[in-house]
Amino acid sequence: MQVILFRRTEVRMRSLAVLMVLGVVAVCYSDLPLFAAPFYVQANGVDLVVDGSIPDPFVVDWDYDGVKDLIIGQFSGGKIRFYKNSGTNAEPVFTTYEFLKADGVDITMAYG
Repeated sequence: MQVILFRRTEVRMRSLAVLMVLGVVAVCYSDLPLFAAPFYVQANGVDLVVDGSIPDPFVVDWDYDGVKDLIIGQFSGGKIRFYKNSGTNAEPVFTTYEFLKADGVDITMAYG
């Protein structure tokens, strides 16, 4: 399954409601994020595809080098992929991945 991300572009007032409860008028609104068009994440210039279905991407500076990396939980086998970002936060560059390990053994999570 291909990995698709959405970038938040701004937050603005998107909904407004006026309520009257027991004679008291209340104005309620909700700030909802607006997102840019979705895009496919690429590694080595090719759309990133994860084994199985339902990939679960998470962007975080995993290795504390100041740029956000890509962590993806994959449904098949319950393994967790780590894609190091060799670019910048504004223009990330992902190449190959490695499975996250603990004491030399692939970390696995329950799946299914």
